[in-house]
Amino acid sequence: MEVHAHAHPASGGTRKKWTHYLWEFLMLFLAVFAGFLAENQREHIVEHQREKQYMQSLLSDLAADTARYNSGIPLKEGRIDAIDSIFRFFHEHPDAKAISGLLYRTFRRSQYDQRFTRNTITINQLKNAGGMRLIRKKQVADTISAYDFSCDNFDIYNELYIINSSLANRYIETLENVKDLLPYFIVNTTGGMRDNIPDSIVVRINTTSLNEQLGFMMLQKSYARQEINHFKDLRGRAIRLMELIKKEYHLD
Repeated sequence: MEVHAHAHPASGGTRKKWTHYLWEFLMLFLAVFAGFLAENQREHIVEHQREKQYMQSLLSDLAADTARYNSGIPLKEGRIDAIDSIFRFFHEHPDAKAISGLLYRTFRRSQYDQRFTRNTITINQLKNAGGMRLIRKKQVADTISAYDFSCDNFDIYNELYIINSSLANRYIETLENVKDLLPYFIVNTTGGMRDNIPDSIVVRINTTSLNEQLGFMMLQKSYARQEINHFKDLRGRAIRLMELIKKEYHLD
C-alpha cells in the first residue's frame, strides 16, 4: 500500500485567521464612517455659516424697511393734514369761487405721500433658492414667513395708490383754472409744480367740480389713514423680527 504524504503550505503562505479579516473590515468601515461624519460635520458648519449670513443680510433689509416706515408715516399724516385744511377752508367759505396760491399748494400737497415698498432681496433668496430650510430656529422661520405674508397682503394698497394718484391729478386739473397759473408755469425751472407759486395769487375754481373733488379727497384721507395703520403694524413686525434674529443669532 502506498502512503501519500500530505502537502504542507510553504512557510511564507500561512493562512490568516477569520478574525484578522474581520478586523480589517472593521478598520475600513470605521475609516469610511469617520470620513462620512467629517464631511457631514463640514456641511453643517457651512450651512450654519450661510444661515447666519442670511440673517445678517435680512437684518439690513429690515432696517431699511423700518426706515422707510418711519419716513412714510409723517408724510401720510402731512397729506391728511393738507386734506383737512382744504375741508376747513370750504366749510368756512362754502361760496368760494377762487383759492389762494397757498391753498393751491395745499391741494398739490394732498395728492401724494409715500408708496409702500420694502427690500425683498434676502427674503426672495430665502424663498427661491431653498434658503428657508437652512433656518433651524422655528420661531425665526415662522416670524419671517408671517412678516412676508403681511407685506404681500399690503401690496393691494400699492395698486390703489397708483390709481388714486392718477385720479387726483385729473380731479385737480378739472377743478382749477390752470390759465391763472400759466405765468408761473412758464418761469418754473424746478422739479415741482408748486415750488414757485406765491401765496398771494388768486386761482379761480370750477365750482361744479368741487363737490366731486371733496368727496374724492375724503376717500384719499381714508386710504391714507389705513396705510398709516398698516405702516405702523409692519414697522412693529419688522422691529420684533430684528430683535428676535439678534437674540437667536447673537448679532448686533
